[in-house]
Amino acid sequence: MEKTITNVVVIVVILALLAFIGVNGIYNLGNTEHAVIQRFGEVVNTVDEPGIHFKIPVIDKVTTQNVQNLYSVQYGYQIATSATTTDAATYVDVDEERIVLTEGGYLVDVGAIVQYRIIDAAAYIFNCDDPEGTIRLAFEAVLRRNMQNKPLDVSLVQKDDIAVEVLPELQRKLDAYGLGVKVDSVKLTDVLLPDPVQEAYDGVNIARNEKDSLELDAQKYSNEKLPKANADATVLVNGAKAYKETKVAQAKGDVLAFEQILEKYQTSKEITARRLYIEMMEKVMSRTSKKFIIDLDSNGDMIKYLPLNPQSLN
Repeated sequence: MEKTITNVVVIVVILALLAFIGVNGIYNLGNTEHAVIQRFGEVVNTVDEPGIHFKIPVIDKVTTQNVQNLYSVQYGYQIATSATTTDAATYVDVDEERIVLTEGGYLVDVGAIVQYRIIDAAAYIFNCDDPEGTIRLAFEAVLRRNMQNKPLDVSLVQKDDIAVEVLPELQRKLDAYGLGVKVDSVKLTDVLLPDPVQEAYDGVNIARNEKDSLELDAQKYSNEKLPKANADATVLVNGAKAYKETKVAQAKGDVLAFEQILEKYQTSKEITARRLYIEMMEKVMSRTSKKFIIDLDSNGDMIKYLPLNPQSLN
């Protein structure tokens, strides 16, 4: 009888031990999970194959981490209420994050979301006490450094390009921290002017548009007037050149005629002088309608008067 009781006790102990081992020494790993094994608090292994696995009861501690999920970190706002089947999620702004300086000291209001996946479960769990907070701070540092080198207009209209620039720099920073994550995407959801400066910015844009309009009008006026002015100038220049050539040719002709007269005068002075006098008198007399010849006699007492066209005196 005592032997029977002993056997029963042994069987019960064995079954209890097997149950204890089954409960504390076996764990099941899902398809999207990695298991980090700690032995006396030290990480000794990472298991990435799904299925049933064994560990040393009590001594080994297993921490599982989903490595397929896409995790998100919001910047500049937080979720106030989660979405339901009937209502959309609501958000609240985080003012100390949203205001970012651009080049020239201008302020913009920024909202962003960073999506990442876990590629090293042990590093993600144990290398940082607050992985999500660390990612948010790293993103803020990279974003502010990038935005402070961007002009205001670029910051407002090229947010997708800025996100593309931020992503690789953020990944390098997180790798340096040994966080064990891969940044999947960076999206700037909002890049806006703060409400107090929106009105002033609109005024600047209006003034800029008016300036551009005036410049276009001035260019149009220049395009209309300049060709005509150039044409008028060409006509004047050509006329001046023609006038110059005419006068130069006329002067050369006069010089040539004078030289010919001079040559004749030098060979026959009296005849040439009389001829020149007669030719000049013909020109003068032909231009007057009344002609009188007045002369004194040899004694200087009597005036000789001869009207050459007495009919003009009537």
